[in-house]
Amino acid sequence: MLVILLLKEAIEHGGFVTGGGWFVAGLVFSVLIGVTLKEFHHHHSEEEKEHSHNKSSTWRVLISDFFHNIVDGIAIIAGFGINIGAGVTAFLGILGHQTIQQAGQQVLLVESKVKPGKAIFISFVVSLSIFLGFIFTGNEALEVVLMALSSGIVAWKVGTDMMHTNWNKKMILGFMVGALILALILVLIPHEH
Repeated sequence: MLVILLLKEAIEHGGFVTGGGWFVAGLVFSVLIGVTLKEFHHHHSEEEKEHSHNKSSTWRVLISDFFHNIVDGIAIIAGFGINIGAGVTAFLGILGHQTIQQAGQQVLLVESKVKPGKAIFISFVVSLSIFLGFIFTGNEALEVVLMALSSGIVAWKVGTDMMHTNWNKKMILGFMVGALILALILVLIPHEH
């Protein structure tokens, strides 16, 4: 829902070429990041099979998450730039995603022999990068670019997450209920700038 709304707004305010072009740039950027991270992904030796992640792979995940959080912040800001409903939708969608992501980070850090208290602190510091998106507010032309770019990045992330999920009936139902709630928020709150 957020991808469609962000892209629609970017095209409405920046034109099809600008909005569509930056959407495609977001997709390409996401593909390049995905390919780069796969290139640096480590392979487990026989000794590592009992221990699923080493420190270097964990830090790569944290660095990737740092930059991903900036995009999440931009998506939230872009949503609120459209209207309160889009902002709430962006916030709730990203909050759900971040909750799961942060829990996974805790597991990675603890598996890498980081003490639980320090793991929470590290994740907290990484999560603060979401506020770096606030630097980019106030410039309407830049907001159009960021809306289109973030819609491409979010579209790629959602698509890859959906392809790598082992779906069952409960997950499908949860997905549909969540999508319905977000759609209702977007429909029920009037469109204004």
